[in-house]
Amino acid sequence: MNVTDTLDTQLDAQAPDIGELVNRLQALFDGCGLPPALFQSFAMAFDEVISNIAAYGSAHDPIRIHVSVGADEVRAEVIDDGVAFDPLQLPDPDVTSALDDRAIGGLGVYLVRQMMDEVAYERREPLNCLSFRKRVAARPDA
Repeated sequence: MNVTDTLDTQLDAQAPDIGELVNRLQALFDGCGLPPALFQSFAMAFDEVISNIAAYGSAHDPIRIHVSVGADEVRAEVIDDGVAFDPLQLPDPDVTSALDDRAIGGLGVYLVRQMMDEVAYERREPLNCLSFRKRVAARPDA
């Protein structure tokens, strides 16, 4: 993996600039020749995870983001100092009932889990560490 195959950045925990993150993610994925559908999956995952941290996490320090592109997978990690919360412990939402009959919440985390090959949470006091990865076809230049 080359140094250019990574993205390390931080976002303000109270008012994260998700648009800027998505722009930098797009540049990374384009530079690595990754498919647009893969970019969309990661952009949606970051939007969901970071929006939840900003809305509910009570984080004070900047949210740290690390993305690495390997020969056959893309890995991401989001780290925040908010209240301990493992989103993977949430039950899957009801996706079969009529919209009016469904409980509010949980759909975003569910979608992240469905889009990624692996999603993991670890509490490394005092930090929440959520990682996710998705396999990709080997790149010709890898």
